[in-house]
Amino acid sequence: MLSVALAITFIVYFKFLFFSHISWDDPEMLFRNKDVKSFNLLALFTNHYVGNYIPVTMLFHAISWFIFGSNDWGHHLLSILFHLTNGALVYVFVQRLFKNQNMAGIIAAVFLLHPLQLESVGWISELKNVVSTTFYLAALICYVRFSAAVILTKEESQRNKTNASFLSMTMNKNYLLTILFFVLACLSKSSVVVLPLTLIGIDIILSQKFSFKFFLNKIPLFLISLLFGIINVKTQAADLFINHSHEFPFYERIGYAGFALVKYVQLFLLPYNLSVLYPYPPNKILAFVIGFIFIAALLVLLFVLVKKKNLTLFSLILLCLVNLALVLQFLPFGEVLYADRYMYVAVIFFALLAIVLLSKLKINFQITTYVLMFILGAVTFVRANVWKNSATLYSDILKKFPNSFVALNSLGAELMFQNEDEKSLQYLNKAVAVSPQNYKGYYNRGLLYLKNGKAELALRSLNQAIEIYDYPKAYVARASAYYMLQDFSKAINDINHVLQTDANNAKAHFVLGNCYNDLNQLEQALNEYNLCIAINDEEADFYFKRAIAWGKKQDFNSCISDLEMCLRLNPKYYEAYYWRGVAKVNLKQNPCEDFKIAAQQNYEPAVVAYNKYCR
Repeated sequence: MLSVALAITFIVYFKFLFFSHISWDDPEMLFRNKDVKSFNLLALFTNHYVGNYIPVTMLFHAISWFIFGSNDWGHHLLSILFHLTNGALVYVFVQRLFKNQNMAGIIAAVFLLHPLQLESVGWISELKNVVSTTFYLAALICYVRFSAAVILTKEESQRNKTNASFLSMTMNKNYLLTILFFVLACLSKSSVVVLPLTLIGIDIILSQKFSFKFFLNKIPLFLISLLFGIINVKTQAADLFINHSHEFPFYERIGYAGFALVKYVQLFLLPYNLSVLYPYPPNKILAFVIGFIFIAALLVLLFVLVKKKNLTLFSLILLCLVNLALVLQFLPFGEVLYADRYMYVAVIFFALLAIVLLSKLKINFQITTYVLMFILGAVTFVRANVWKNSATLYSDILKKFPNSFVALNSLGAELMFQNEDEKSLQYLNKAVAVSPQNYKGYYNRGLLYLKNGKAELALRSLNQAIEIYDYPKAYVARASAYYMLQDFSKAINDINHVLQTDANNAKAHFVLGNCYNDLNQLEQALNEYNLCIAINDEEADFYFKRAIAWGKKQDFNSCISDLEMCLRLNPKYYEAYYWRGVAKVNLKQNPCEDFKIAAQQNYEPAVVAYNKYCR
């Protein structure tokens, strides 16, 4: 049964090998991450990325880059393989916990094929979710072995001391392995810090009683949780992922948490109309009423289960709650109230809860499993199409939430990168209309105007962004607009404002270099270009502009060297071919091949030069 579920899962996710990465987090996490591409182990273990301290996950990203480079399919394959591994581990965990292979098979199938899992497996940046779950499940399995050894040791100590000693060694080994896998899980993603509470739930299921002793052997694990919890909060704050606009009064957060739990139950039971974004509900009062009623009902249910000593159901409900506790927005982060990816681990316990309840109906596990595999696999297979690329993903969000600022802004930016500027402007205009207090919409619209040479309109949008938030990138963009208008003093002033707090801003140094270049202060220009290349040596524009500065200084060998580096990074940088031809003319070398390449792209100066020197 497990092998069939694994095979179907691979077939369902196979199409991801033909999908690209998306513009949310993937470039910063992997495709433009200098530490990953250079396999800088020290940096991977000492830096944080996109609000996360996840050195083990970053190590896997680096290994993946070393093997697959920029090929998207390879990075998708890695996530799929981890997901398949997790499915097998779920099977082992459930089988050891409940001693029931049929139950283990159906839970593994639901975990592998449920549509809620798509976001964690299909989003390359969410490798942290699947990797941390691998170690999390390994820790759970080791702990179940540990608990079983504890029980057997007590029994054998009264009969056979030799066996008891062997079991004691096994027990200690599994306890240490639990700690080891837990640390590795925390180093992969800090949301797994709930593991000690999960283990207490497992203790209750195995012993069918409550005991203070359950907390004692968790003390080292709680200390580890505390450490990584503090690290996570600090990194989230440092990378501006704590969303202060959602810092509601505590009673409101409880209401929202209850509403989110209702939605998670709904999405698990009926995975319909899924989205990568679920904004906060527009009707706050209705959401609070639903949320508070659900929490009250849940508390009453838990009380009744304790009174009736149905500790298995009690524990499974707690395990569902524990594995969602950190994503219920008590500490607000991001732009959404709930998300599919937050259910990646919780799906296991939701499925267990559902199956334990349904088992009272004496269902046929084998038939049920195959039916679920077919239904869930089909829904997941169809839903996967929205992950084809960034545009399809953001468009899907807007079908469900037409006024989602995040989706409007993201799709506008994506279309700008695809040179669909008219469509881009439409989405960005709507983005600033639906959320006039969000600086990112004005910033992206400013970039679009800059791209199209509309410096005055760019200034207007960028000024609006800066009025809302002192955003360094907006200052750099505004400096570019001033540079375009030849207002060098204002451009330099904006750049200096940025460099006061971010001395390693490569784009800021680049714009400053351009200003000095146009002012013919060539030594200062070269100094700025040197700085931005030292910070980021993979940007073709940096080498191109430095080459121009070298050309002005009549150092044509250095000019050609930088132009060659520019073309290595971007072989379609046709203006660089023209200027390399110019440098060759000055060095009395044959420029015709370079002029010809640029002229074939209708670059007018190259056409003139080719006719002059090569006819």
